[in-house]
Amino acid sequence: MINGVKPSVCSVCYDNELVSGYSFRMAHNRDFATKLKEIPRITNKDGSLDKVDLRFWDFRFSNLCNYKCRMCGPESSSAWIPDARKLGWEKYDVPYNIEAIDQNPNIDFLIKYIDTVEFINFAGGEPLLMDEHWQILDMLDKRKRYDVNISYNTNLSILKYKNKNILDYWVKWGKRILISASIDEIGKRAEYIRSGSKWNIVVENLISICNTGVLVKPYITVSAMNVLRIPEIIDNLIDLGVINKNENWRNFELNLVMFEPRFHVSILPDKEREEIIDRLEDYTVDFKNKYQVDISDRFLQLIWHLKKPRNKKNCQDFIEYTRALDKIRNENTYEIIPELKCILDENFD
Repeated sequence: MINGVKPSVCSVCYDNELVSGYSFRMAHNRDFATKLKEIPRITNKDGSLDKVDLRFWDFRFSNLCNYKCRMCGPESSSAWIPDARKLGWEKYDVPYNIEAIDQNPNIDFLIKYIDTVEFINFAGGEPLLMDEHWQILDMLDKRKRYDVNISYNTNLSILKYKNKNILDYWVKWGKRILISASIDEIGKRAEYIRSGSKWNIVVENLISICNTGVLVKPYITVSAMNVLRIPEIIDNLIDLGVINKNENWRNFELNLVMFEPRFHVSILPDKEREEIIDRLEDYTVDFKNKYQVDISDRFLQLIWHLKKPRNKKNCQDFIEYTRALDKIRNENTYEIIPELKCILDENFD
């Protein structure tokens, strides 16, 4: 990057920038603009650094999780492992260590960076189930580092862990806490997509967090399973007070499923995808008329992917995979999401 070369590993960000003008790369460059200016000066010719100050911490301590989401897998969720074995995934026929580090983790090495850290992101698995997450919060609390910005990728299934309540911590940071809540659907559909969830508990936790003033930003993972209902999902979050006037009605993100092609929106028939595009475009107009806010940029990347050529192979993979997982979990995808029946009557020959 210093030489002006675009690394191929960063292609997702560069593609997003072409479509929507936004990416995580750009966000980090904005958030660490001062540090960015130092890079040419402190970097040796071979790319090494003589000194490292960890200003940004991004933690995924393990795959420990209490959900087994449809688009996820055992590498990211320990709850997925029994189903992976039932599906015959040989890798998981042997005992699997759900911890990325040992059972009595020592993260004291972070103490020397505790005074320079500026931003921390916790993800998982489910970070609120991990001892290491709580250890780091205690380290920050002890040093009164309430100036550190902290973000979470969490399923919001729990707020209490052992004898601690996360709200007691978050109120000390206030608006410096950002909760990227994994909310992909509502009601029974939510419990189907994010297996293990209880929608009423998620709603209670969402409201409790919003009442503290901590910023909640729903992170809606968009796949073929919920793309037909994005307007309903957003409207429901508005009704709950999660997406609200205080955040200019824009505190939500759409995250497309890219890593599992069988769930990509391009598995849907052309007719359905065209109808979805029309509906999203109409929704942005209605949204602007109602709230005087333009959210069309939120849908640019999604619409771009909806316009991709139909991928019938991935559609077949979805049907076969769904059939196998439904049998294991005693579920019926097409009863819970009847809109998906449109892919069953097709001839793939």
